[in-house]
Amino acid sequence: MGGPAPQKPTRHHRKGLPLLALAAIGVVFGDIGTSPLYALRATLVLGGADAASPPHVMGAISLMLWALFFVIGFKYVSLLMRADNGGEGGLLALLSLTRSRDDEAGAPSGRWLLWLALAGAALLYGDGIITPAVSVLSAMGGLESTHELRNSHWVVVASAFIVIGVFLTQRFGSGRIGWLVGPLMLAWFVLIGVLGVRGIMNSPEILQSFSPTWGIALIGEAPGVAFLMLGGVVLCLTGGEALYADMGHFGRRAITLAWWVVVCPSLVASYLGQGAAVLADPAAAANPFFALVPDEMRISMVVIATLAAIIASQAIISGVFSTTRQLSQHGLIPPLNVVHTSDVEGQIYIPAVNIIMAIACVLVVLLFGSAAALAGAYGLAVTGVMAVSTILFAVVARRRWRWSWWLLGPLLASVLSVDLLFLASNASKVLDGGWMPLLVAVVILILVATWRKGMRLVNRGRLEDGLPIERFVESLQGDATERWPGTGVFFARSRQITPVTIRKLQRHLPGLPETIVIVHLHPLGVPRVPYQQRLRLEELGQGAWMASIRFGYLQRPDVPSMLRDAVERGLPADPNLLTYWVRRDQIAVVAEHHGMARWRVAVFAYLLRNATVLPDMLDLPPRRTVEVGMRAPL
Repeated sequence: MGGPAPQKPTRHHRKGLPLLALAAIGVVFGDIGTSPLYALRATLVLGGADAASPPHVMGAISLMLWALFFVIGFKYVSLLMRADNGGEGGLLALLSLTRSRDDEAGAPSGRWLLWLALAGAALLYGDGIITPAVSVLSAMGGLESTHELRNSHWVVVASAFIVIGVFLTQRFGSGRIGWLVGPLMLAWFVLIGVLGVRGIMNSPEILQSFSPTWGIALIGEAPGVAFLMLGGVVLCLTGGEALYADMGHFGRRAITLAWWVVVCPSLVASYLGQGAAVLADPAAAANPFFALVPDEMRISMVVIATLAAIIASQAIISGVFSTTRQLSQHGLIPPLNVVHTSDVEGQIYIPAVNIIMAIACVLVVLLFGSAAALAGAYGLAVTGVMAVSTILFAVVARRRWRWSWWLLGPLLASVLSVDLLFLASNASKVLDGGWMPLLVAVVILILVATWRKGMRLVNRGRLEDGLPIERFVESLQGDATERWPGTGVFFARSRQITPVTIRKLQRHLPGLPETIVIVHLHPLGVPRVPYQQRLRLEELGQGAWMASIRFGYLQRPDVPSMLRDAVERGLPADPNLLTYWVRRDQIAVVAEHHGMARWRVAVFAYLLRNATVLPDMLDLPPRRTVEVGMRAPL
């Protein structure tokens, strides 16, 4: 049986482990840390009229505790974080680990794994829209227990404005306030743990729910009720994917330490305390979390919970930004403007995505109006991502680590059965709000499929008519093409085919620069490429050079910097006097659509018009950049 290759020491090991764990508490565990605001309440609501009875409460708490132990502690912390791609995690990182040479060449197995990972990533967008809404609504829900604000629309309006504020602050980046996030969330976990212990002391019999027999008994005596309650139990697992996705920022050791020392004990104490409160007073089932809060602390706790919800929202929104950039770098969606908010590579801001998510999130707040109503929409996205990550992990364990089926089979069966059970339970809530993340995922997948198909059709004709690089260099030996002084930089989609921009200049000027640099951007399926390995320079002859720039999916290709390195390696040019020639794609709609429906052509044309152009994406100097328009029939 194989296993993950031993990892070299990374940047995480050079920092203090406790400090990294503190930072992980703030960034990684925001979502799961705010789930006590709504998870038990949603579970008891789904349990029906008898949900507040002692057997149901004990069974619900038992299911929630063992879900935390098995799914978060065992699956994510112990299993999934073994699968790191250069220290990074997430669905696309996991997808890269599954690929063999045949998959990268377009084999069927590679295609279905790609679309499986894309489905999980698409569900993440639905999660990113729901999380800020449900977290803020749950935090503000504490005000509804006061007589003056009960059933008041002001709570919904205030929640909408808070959500707007969350998205407005994204442009400043989390780096400027990052030093506050860890201590604030640490204080939050300590607070909910203390309140939970206080509740346990009032009804210590709740400690019996540590035994899984209570959950098993609930399943045996009322399987239908238990099945429905699983749709709420899964809410205590929200944010579990962040443990794996954010592994590259903090490292496996720091996240593991934070989970077992701080996060898990606090969550267990909070859920036990909430269960104890319901046992002592069945009316507390209406809002178990705030039932633990003394009346004199109610307003203060709402403020603290709202701050925690905002922090939790930052984590999922940042995750959506990172996923969007990875999709764009893989050519699966149009290029988008990515703004780096600090010197840290992972801290980015995407204005277009931020605006769309803000509008969608506010609409969700106004449409659903309460965390209880929104809970039905929440679990489906979470369970879908859970199932996808399990399948991809199994492929990695089999293909890359060569795990035996005697080990992998039972392991996959047990973990995937739990994921699918949670998914099936949440599927029953489609009509109660679960349609929302599904709708978002379908829209994302349609956009991805349309963009991929459209770009394939646009480039197919150009590649078929393209001139091989070798023949282009040979043609430069004659005197037909005039050469003027200077250096021109052209961008090629393929190392074998001459850039269309060069042929356009030859045909219409005709002429070319004395020195020609053909740049081929080569994204790799790894998070980062070492600086020394990013540039490959090759002299083609007749004043033509090929510069291949390799970069990972967490990196942004810095072409001007790479070309300065190329000059140091022998490229005969002044790096400050380069002229960048880039193509600007446009389409001309014709009668025949080459297999793509007219509505998809319209969608693709819209995406193409609003895509970030290459000069903006690569930070090319505007005074030395020339755009050449290209119209392609579609």
